[in-house]
Amino acid sequence: MLEIWTVFRNYCGTGIYPLLFLAALVYLFFAEKDRKIRLVLVESSLVTGVLFFLPLSKAVMNALGEGETYYRILWLLPMTVVIAYAGIRLIGRHRRTGMVLLAAILMVSGHYVYKNQFISKAQNRYHIPDAVIAICNEILPEEDEERVWSVFPEELIYYVRQYTSEVQMPYGREMLEPSWAWNWDTHPIYEVMRENPIDLNALVPLLTEYHCQYLVLNRSVPVKGDPAKCGLELIAQIEAYDLYRNPAVELYKKVN
Repeated sequence: MLEIWTVFRNYCGTGIYPLLFLAALVYLFFAEKDRKIRLVLVESSLVTGVLFFLPLSKAVMNALGEGETYYRILWLLPMTVVIAYAGIRLIGRHRRTGMVLLAAILMVSGHYVYKNQFISKAQNRYHIPDAVIAICNEILPEEDEERVWSVFPEELIYYVRQYTSEVQMPYGREMLEPSWAWNWDTHPIYEVMRENPIDLNALVPLLTEYHCQYLVLNRSVPVKGDPAKCGLELIAQIEAYDLYRNPAVELYKKVN
């Protein structure tokens, strides 16, 4: 039970949103009469909360190997919706004054997110680095071509699939996660890509072996070997990255 409380406290953090959610839930429990709304907002939240705090639920998740992600059950709680709906019901006919008051409460109960070193303002509507979009647009297949394969530096791996599925990678974020999270062996290409310097003489044959038509390198990471002598063609320089074509692997046409 102590472990469950620890997970809950870590999930709540230092803000008071969970307290606002609890207060809103109690208010709606007594005030809301619409059966459908009670079922979606109140009763579902109560059932989810009870299941989360049951030691048996944690034991089952541990047995399934999902104990490390037990906090995700709390994602099912509609906190923002419940708080907003309860707030709107409370302000009643005094909507203008109530909206200002409610917004003020929400603002002072949280933190300015951009003070966090791991959060920055989005560069585009996809909320991923502009460089990823530009690189992917450069290598996207034509209408009559199959999806392409490309190797990216580890700092870009997370973003490629968020933008397009037309650019495939020989490995994904499983290479960047802790060893307990995935049961897969380290990919041979990734083993070379995480070296400093990157040995192109070892990397390029692997690109061909795994049918990768493109390679993206961060210019701040030194390389061993000459890209041109290794058979790579520089086709673009986008921000801090060099984009290479591996002509040893053809661009495949779609089969009609």
